[in-house]
Amino acid sequence: MTLLMTQTSQHSHQITKQPINKRQKNESSRDDDNQENNSEDKSQSKDTDVEDSDAQKSQGESDEDEVQEEKEAKLESYKQFVAEQFSNQKVDYPEVRVRIEANALPSKMYFIMNILSAIIASYGLVTNSAAVVIGAMLVAMMLGPITGIALAIIDHRMPLLRKSLFTVIIGVSLVVLVGFIVGWLHKDQPLTAEILSRTQPTSMDLMIALAGGTAGAYAMVSPHLSVAVVGVAVATALVPPLAASGILLANGEMQLGLGALLLAATNILAIQFTNALVLWVLGFRRLVDDDYKSNTYLTFFAAECCDLVATWRPRCYLTINLQTNAKQQVFESSVKETINNYFIDQGNVLTNTQFDTSEENQVVRAIVRGETLPSSYDVRQIETLITNDMAENFPEYLPIKLQLRYLPVQVIESNPTTQDKLDETDAAILTN
Repeated sequence: MTLLMTQTSQHSHQITKQPINKRQKNESSRDDDNQENNSEDKSQSKDTDVEDSDAQKSQGESDEDEVQEEKEAKLESYKQFVAEQFSNQKVDYPEVRVRIEANALPSKMYFIMNILSAIIASYGLVTNSAAVVIGAMLVAMMLGPITGIALAIIDHRMPLLRKSLFTVIIGVSLVVLVGFIVGWLHKDQPLTAEILSRTQPTSMDLMIALAGGTAGAYAMVSPHLSVAVVGVAVATALVPPLAASGILLANGEMQLGLGALLLAATNILAIQFTNALVLWVLGFRRLVDDDYKSNTYLTFFAAECCDLVATWRPRCYLTINLQTNAKQQVFESSVKETINNYFIDQGNVLTNTQFDTSEENQVVRAIVRGETLPSSYDVRQIETLITNDMAENFPEYLPIKLQLRYLPVQVIESNPTTQDKLDETDAAILTN
């Protein structure tokens, strides 16, 4: 009995224990599921947080870019505004007038700088150095008094005109005097190409003076430009021909010296005219009562009539001189080409030519180098070819007279038994 009760109790205990175990298992599995769900929720929330942070970062960066672009746009707009205000500055007429009148007066700095410029330019001309001549332009101060003459003419102010004319004349005289002294000290030096190029003025030189005068007047009025820099263009048309005239006069070349002086004088008149025109257009005018009754531009040309009349004949001369020089260059090129073509098959080359004019004919002195000695027959043949060309293209020119100077060339090699003729390479070497 007791044994039966014990078994019954054990069995009931087992029955009771089994549901408890199942419940525990169910609860544990439920807890696991909850943990998994919680972990999934956490991971999802982390992903969501990361996405939100990335979105916030990208939004912040885009906002920063927009702010930066806004700043740059405002800065660019401000720069544009400042540039427009700077470019639209009005001309300060009283200040410009005072500045022009001050630069037109004779001063110690004006004389010293022009003397130094003349010294530099003269030695640049004597040494045939274009770079030195250009350097002299940076020192010269010739624009101020010329602009003063222009302002005095359009304003009808005789005291300013007298002072400006005095300053220009003294400055020009100093440059010519310095050139004369340098030329006298170096009489043994031959006249260089830089000097001779100033003795035959053409209308091209006049155009350079007109452009330089216009730029100088505009720089004098504009608050944004440096007058010193633009004055270089004006000095280019004045200082070299004035210094060259002094050097030529010191060497006894009166005609060439007067040609250089004519170039400088014409350039001064052209620069003064363009200065007056620029000042007039920009509003620098003080009209008297009678001027208001007529066209203002007619008044300007009436005031400048003396300048226009004074430059009329020089302008015609310069134009004719330009045409003459251009035609002479064509003639010289034709003569050189004829001589070269004649000797092209004889191993000779033309190295240099000189053209002189006498009372009866034009003398052409040509230097030929090579291995074939020219004869008088060759000279007659070349003269005939040149004369035939002149009859067709240059009928008004004097007859030609050719003088050949021959420089023999011998090819020397290590093997003296070899004797080679001059080829094209040798000819090219000889001509350089």
